[in-house]
Parts: sequence; structure tokens; C-alpha cells
Amino acid sequence: MRVLLVDDDEDVQQILSRYLQQDGHFVVGARSGAEALAGVAAGGVDVAVLDLTLPDLDGIEVLRRVRSGPHADLPILLLTARGEEADRLLGLGLGADDYVVKPFSPREICLRVGRLGLRRLAAAAETPDDALRWGRIVMRKAEHRVLVDDAEVQLTPREYDLLRIFMSQPRRVLSRAAIVGALWEGGYVSDHVVDVHLASLRRKMGNDLQIENVRGIGYRLEGPGQ
Repeated sequence: MRVLLVDDDEDVQQILSRYLQQDGHFVVGARSGAEALAGVAAGGVDVAVLDLTLPDLDGIEVLRRVRSGPHADLPILLLTARGEEADRLLGLGLGADDYVVKPFSPREICLRVGRLGLRRLAAAAETPDDALRWGRIVMRKAEHRVLVDDAEVQLTPREYDLLRIFMSQPRRVLSRAAIVGALWEGGYVSDHVVDVHLASLRRKMGNDLQIENVRGIGYRLEGPGQ
């Protein structure tokens, strides 16, 4: 995913960029409100991480302008200081999707960014009949059913959600952190847990589901697909 990182602190830029890039994201840095708005206007951004304290326009004003513009649906994660509760509440009221209070864990930022990005990509993949399709697989979300050539496959709730994530963005590399952030709200699970659920999903779906390991990053849905 393409992440717009808006913070005028050089240390924050370097640390978060490194962690986000390790998770397979492309990071665009911005150090002012004007640069943030220019980055959003350029398009192609999947998630924005926005500090409230900026040298020109503050984060609240940036958020306000984004939400009233052509990219109003952009997922935005606020970075706030401990004493900014009033601004944090105002930001949420203006449509911020999530927030993290400084000092923060870079891993937590990655998990939250992954969750917001996957949520947006899943929404973009919606079809008029509320179904996802990949080869012979059809996921009917309104009915919470998965079919292969009209034969239903019984999945656990976690397996269902895992399949939905991959079918929402086929051939896109999904990092482990993004998957954990999307499926486990707290984000405190080991990679082994992801592997166990993925192995079970692969076994049930057989040759119709080709999820490849991308070494050092995560996984990607491949195959004939659509």
C-alpha cells in the first residue's frame, strides 16, 4: 500500500518509514500541512498517517480539508500527544478513522495502517451483488457463504475473514502485520497463529486457492482468478 506519512519530526519520519517499508508499504513523506494536502491531491494514497502538530496548517485543518475534498474517503490515522485529547476528539468528529497517542510503538502503527488500508481496499472491491469472485470461488458476503462451483465450503469465522482479505485484493502482497491488524483488533498474536489459520484455509479450498509466500514480507493470492 502507499502510505502518506505526515510529521515534521525527522526521527519519526525515519523510524516509521523503516517499519512501514519492512511491511511492504511504499512511504511518501510530508513535513507540513501544505505538503500533506499536495500528497493527497496527487492521488494514489491508500492511508495517511497525520500528526496533529505541524509547522503551518495543523493536522485538524488538514483533516478538515481532506474530508471536504475529492479524496474524502482516504483512511486517516492521527498521531497525537498526551495533552491533545480535545483535538483528538475533534479529529474523530471530523472523520479521522483512528488515532495513536505519542509515544507510540512503531509496530502498533504498522498494524493500524494495515487494518485501515485493507478495509479501504475491501470496500473498493465490492460488487453490486455484494459478492467477491476468484476463479471458481464465489464469496456471498450478505449470506456469509463461500461456494466453489455452487458447492458450499464450511469455513470458520477467522478463515472466512482471511479469505475475504485475499479475495478483496488479489495479486497484491499483504504483509503479516496488515493481516494481523485486520483480523486481530489488539494485534498481539504471533506469526504462527496466522500460519495455522492460513494452512487450514488452504487445505479446505484446495487447488482453487493459490496463496503464495512472499519471503520476508507476507503473502499474495495468485492463480487464474478473474
